[in-house]
Amino acid sequence: MSNKWMVIILFLSTFAVALCGFNPSPHSGGDNAGYLSLAHSIVSGSGYVELWDPETPVHTKYPPVYPLILALAMLVGVKSWLVFKMLSVAFTALSLAILFDWIRSRHTVKLALCVCSILVFSPAILWSSNWILSDPLFLTLTVCCFWAFERWEEKRHSYSWLFVGCLAATLALFTRTAGLPIIVGVFGVLVLKREWRVLALFITAVTLPSLAWLSLTQGANTGQYVSEFFLIDPYRPELGEIDAFDFFTRVKENLSKYILSYFPQGLSSWNEGISRYFGLLIFLAASAGWFKRLRCNVGVSELFFPIYLGLILSWPAVWSGDRFALPLYPLLLMYAGDALIGMVDRRSRWLEIVAYTSVVTLFLATSVITWYESAGNARACKRAISNAGVFSCYSSGLQEFVSVADWLGENIPEGSVVFTRKPRIFFVLSGVQSRTYPFTQDPERFLEEADQNEIRYVVQDRVDGLGEAYVGSVVRARPERFCSIGFVGNPPQYTAILGIRDADNLTGNPNDTTRTSEVLEACAPNFLRDDPIQSTVPPNLDVPILVGSLRNIVEVEGGSY
Repeated sequence: MSNKWMVIILFLSTFAVALCGFNPSPHSGGDNAGYLSLAHSIVSGSGYVELWDPETPVHTKYPPVYPLILALAMLVGVKSWLVFKMLSVAFTALSLAILFDWIRSRHTVKLALCVCSILVFSPAILWSSNWILSDPLFLTLTVCCFWAFERWEEKRHSYSWLFVGCLAATLALFTRTAGLPIIVGVFGVLVLKREWRVLALFITAVTLPSLAWLSLTQGANTGQYVSEFFLIDPYRPELGEIDAFDFFTRVKENLSKYILSYFPQGLSSWNEGISRYFGLLIFLAASAGWFKRLRCNVGVSELFFPIYLGLILSWPAVWSGDRFALPLYPLLLMYAGDALIGMVDRRSRWLEIVAYTSVVTLFLATSVITWYESAGNARACKRAISNAGVFSCYSSGLQEFVSVADWLGENIPEGSVVFTRKPRIFFVLSGVQSRTYPFTQDPERFLEEADQNEIRYVVQDRVDGLGEAYVGSVVRARPERFCSIGFVGNPPQYTAILGIRDADNLTGNPNDTTRTSEVLEACAPNFLRDDPIQSTVPPNLDVPILVGSLRNIVEVEGGSY
């Protein structure tokens, strides 16, 4: 069978495997909604801004390549959560197809098949293919860069392949900030090969858009990865910045997490106890294979591997996870396979077959079972979605949050701002701008932020325990500042829609301790539009901000809290 057909079959096989375990639900995290919001901002002509935030600041975290691809999809008429998610499946399949041809060209077809067979069922790879995130695209561009530089050397320095490799590296940088190591890798290879003219063009091609990106983000008040890198915990900036000892502790903690947990469990579904030993074995074997390759020929991947590993080990520990290790999984397997080849090469052919088969079986024994179970869960989720809406596979708390977002999008005055737990998802579902409610139980701080930003609404959700911990505490402490618009759910467990009253228009004594905090007065009519809608059209798979209509049946009851 020709290499061309093997690549095509691998692409189709990966697509089919990912599709069988495909979860049609949107992700409940903010990053997925954040990418859609940025793409919508581009398409609407608003620029590269945070439309969900009332101040619409310039976005400075995610480079623009992936949002631009989503925006292009929107321009050709894509509106469905499902289609946006399918882009990730396509990028995942494409990345493994390119990976196969790259490993085949620098090693053997057998090693390429073994590595790709393991990765097709890898929990981390399959997880990333399910969501609207830049990781599959970043993996595709990274592997494409490795592949193109390999072909460049194969074709005796054909400059068309060199152009492809440099372009892929540049696009990877502007897909994720973590793409910087691949730029360094390309730079190093061009220096080693003494391609000075190409190096000058490459530096120019990277520098010009980088300067444009820096000028766009200069002076923006939104958080940036560079500044957050030096914080002990980016989600708790009050803890301050790291010192040398903190940095050493961070690297040590991340090293333990990646080697003993994220690397092995991202490649297969071993239990925690066994995975620690396999993780250490994989890392040591990959290190040996990397050193072996380094003595033979230095390519982009040989430089990328240690630099990218050092980068993710240096990040705040709260950012660590298998999605950030995604570009390393193919390299870990390839270099570990290189070390294995060195042990069995020139020995018995049967020993070689047994070694390859045993290693692949060891990985697939658990990951295929996990994939099969996830495929069953995906089928059950698809049935639930067809009956009750696109978020029906999630907890009742998140479903209530979705219903509240839909309903408020149709019923509160234009220009309103709402305190919520998940402002980006809330905006994508409702078109209403939002801020995360303050994580404080101090009512004065909470209400001061609401007054400063002219926020008149707050959703006390059941997504997690934070709604009750913060919003609930503040409401009980200052019930006179809140009124009830309604709730979604079945008391005593429900999601409350509350209005925040203007302190200047309060009547009575706010310090009156005889008032109860268990029942709130109903909000005045001006908190809602005229003739508020009590129910909406049945759900479908479209992203609400792209169609401007509601997607969930909602019955809102008012008066009590």
